[in-house]
Amino acid sequence: MYTKGTGSGHLTRINAVYKGFVRAGIRCDFYASAYRSKYLNFIEPGIIVTKKSDFPKNIDIFICDWRSDDFVDGLSKSIAKTWIGLRRLGKMKSTFPDYFHVIAIEPDVKGDVCIWPIISVWPDELVSRFQFNKILKIKPGSEVALLCENGAYPKHLNKVFNCKLPKKVKSFRCSNSKYSEHVRDLSYYPVAKLFKATDYLVIGGGYNSLHEALSYADLKKTIIVIVGGDDQESRIKKSTNWPKHKGSQAHILAKYITDYHIKSLK
Repeated sequence: MYTKGTGSGHLTRINAVYKGFVRAGIRCDFYASAYRSKYLNFIEPGIIVTKKSDFPKNIDIFICDWRSDDFVDGLSKSIAKTWIGLRRLGKMKSTFPDYFHVIAIEPDVKGDVCIWPIISVWPDELVSRFQFNKILKIKPGSEVALLCENGAYPKHLNKVFNCKLPKKVKSFRCSNSKYSEHVRDLSYYPVAKLFKATDYLVIGGGYNSLHEALSYADLKKTIIVIVGGDDQESRIKKSTNWPKHKGSQAHILAKYITDYHIKSLK
């Protein structure tokens, strides 16, 4: 799997796809190239991190996150048997060569099929309120808000961390970004494991943040802050008409990709 993206969302999507294969019981060697990512220390154990120039020369399935680029376009078609593109909403045009099978990972996106959400947290991984209180070192009964920002740019932090909440609420600034080291209260990955346990949630991000919130948070007490280059404003508007899912469908994605690969070999 390959991504050119820098933000935590791209790395998290690699983790989600890999965990989907594991949860589907599909054994494989899973290589990943995220050479621009600032979050490689959060890569799932079991993923083989490789430079983009060091991919195996005989790949069964090549998965490209987000969009193709000059590197992907320049690869010989013969190095992989099956080419998969994962497309989501975004301001940047998402294109893939015509031999790619394109999977939309949220509605209102052009693709050969739509499977969503592809997030890295499943319902059985959610933190209980008791565990949540222990992580934050707070007493039971306190009203808590998580202000979560994991973007690739320092200018996004204040947009999320300065969001106003009721005075009685105890706020915790959460981020894994290197830019937040001196202003955050908590670094926790993946922070979506905490979403069901918190009373209030403020999130700034893109695909992952919204779909994690839709799956696990109390939306009546959730504030979504527009940050970054992702088309989050459009995503928020469209999501009100989407069918509701609870939890990651990455295991369904893994089964679909594997079945498609096997059929294409016949």
